[in-house]
Amino acid sequence: MKHIKRRERESNEIRRKIIEAARSLFLNQGYAEVSMRKIADQIEYSPTTIYHYFANKEAVVRELLLEGNALFLQALQQSQEEAEAAGLNALDKLKTVSDAYVRFGMANPEYYSILFISNLESVSLVSLIDSGRFKGFELLEAGLLAAMEEGGIIQGNESLIASSVWSMLHGLTSLLLNFELPMTSSKDELISFTIDTFFRGLQS
Repeated sequence: MKHIKRRERESNEIRRKIIEAARSLFLNQGYAEVSMRKIADQIEYSPTTIYHYFANKEAVVRELLLEGNALFLQALQQSQEEAEAAGLNALDKLKTVSDAYVRFGMANPEYYSILFISNLESVSLVSLIDSGRFKGFELLEAGLLAAMEEGGIIQGNESLIASSVWSMLHGLTSLLLNFELPMTSSKDELISFTIDTFFRGLQS
């Protein structure tokens, strides 16, 4: 029994090494430039070992997308649950979830790039309709509708408004990840100010 558990642990560790190496290589070199051999060399294993865990490069991408999407959706859902537990109104729940979006990107820059910048979905079998990214958008839409019904923001096309909110969050996150902004305040203050200012423009 101990031997089986040890083998399972070792197998999981190797799988994790493959995923982490591939994530870094895809982002630094681009999908087209990365081969299974390069991934193997990165972690000092033979290509045969890599193929034991993943049939091909597309399978590695699929695993990365599934993992990243799950982490992203979990972050948004957790923030929503915490906001509900705190008894916040619909608008403040939206702000909390919006903050979680940006925080996810800052805490997981490689996964954020994979999900929202590098377009690795185009070479995978992961359907956008099933992804955490899409479900996160649905969560945002539902939150906007609730805020409209409460009178916290203007009535309108919740899908259009959700796309606008998402664009703002993506722009802010991308700036924070990729540029050194000339700021006299902290990143926390910038995130809070940007989200508050945006939603103030939607208030009825």
